Parts: sequence; C-alpha cells; structure tokens
Amino acid sequence: MEDLAVMAGPLGPVLLLLGIAALFVSLWCLLYTELSFRGFRKLEKRTPPGSQVLLRDLTDYQGRNPGLLFLREIFQENPRDREDFRMLAAFFADRAFRRVTHRVRFIRLAAVIAPLLGLTGTVLGMVTVFRDLSGSQAPDPAVLASGIWQALITTVMGLCIAVPASFFNWYLSGRLRDFRAEALGYSLRIRLSLTAVSGGEAEYD
Repeated sequence: MEDLAVMAGPLGPVLLLLGIAALFVSLWCLLYTELSFRGFRKLEKRTPPGSQVLLRDLTDYQGRNPGLLFLREIFQENPRDREDFRMLAAFFADRAFRRVTHRVRFIRLAAVIAPLLGLTGTVLGMVTVFRDLSGSQAPDPAVLASGIWQALITTVMGLCIAVPASFFNWYLSGRLRDFRAEALGYSLRIRLSLTAVSGGEAEYD
C-alpha cells in the first residue's frame, strides 16, 4: 500500500479516499433504497388506499421511509385541486427523498472528477519524468518506462473509481425515479378513494 501511494504521487491518496467514500455511499444508498422501497410496497399491498387506518398510520408516522414521509406530508396539507396537488407533490417529493438524492449526487460527482484527477496525476507524473530526463546525459530506457508506468497508475485508479460510480449513479437514479413515481401514484389513488367515499367529484384524473 505504501509503494502504491509513492508511485501514484500526491493525487494517489486523494483518489483512494474518493474511491472509498464513493463505495461506502453507494452501498448505503443501495441498502437504504431497498429497505425503503420494500417497506413502502408492504404498506401499499396490505392497506387499501381509502382506509382510515392508513391515514391514521401516516399521520402518526415518525420513521425515515421517504415514500411514507411524502404521503404524510402531502395529506397533512390536504391540497384542494389538481394544480395544488402537483406543486405540493413536487415539493414534498424533493424534501422526502433529499437524504438519498444528495448522496446520489456525490456518486455522480465522483464518477465525473475521478478520471480528471487521474489524468492530472498522470500529467504531473510525466512532467516529473521528463524533467528528470532533461538533466541526464544518457537516459536509461528502463527508467523512462518505469516513470511512465508510475505516472499512468493515477489514470487507472481514476477509471476504477469512475466506472462503478457511473453504474451506481445510473442504477440508483432509476431506482429513485421509480420510487417517487410509485409514491405519487399511490397518493393519487388515496386521493381518488377519499373523494369517492365522500361523494365528491374526482379532481385528479
């Protein structure tokens, strides 16, 4: 590990820390979204949309499931028409899912800057190699090859971070879109059921 840090130069530890952080955040987001989605679907399957028990449970809910937080917030506000519902839904969805969306943005950032940091480390390494060669009367090809190999390590490290981070960003972004869409659809079904029970007209077709 010490040899790798020396060969990678000053940006090696930065890339290593960035990779560890991106991996930790990605695994946290995977676990969080999986458990949250599973808990939300369990509630969706066992509770009819128009149930008064559901509304009572949502009102008393104190957990961190973003889907359930979204439902609790929007029905506490009780929007009156379609336009109010759309605006409130967008606002409360952003707020409820903020805890995980901020982390997904960090993963996206890691996927973007890791190759750039790797390329910067390679350029700095090449500058060092050619500076050393310029002061030598008879350059040794083995030394030149070794210096280039060392300089390219940061590029490899950057790509090893960027590729899985890009995958996690793609997967988690799609997962969040599905989760938000399902939460919004379920909230619409609840609203329509309540409207039908009260004998009013369905305002959210």
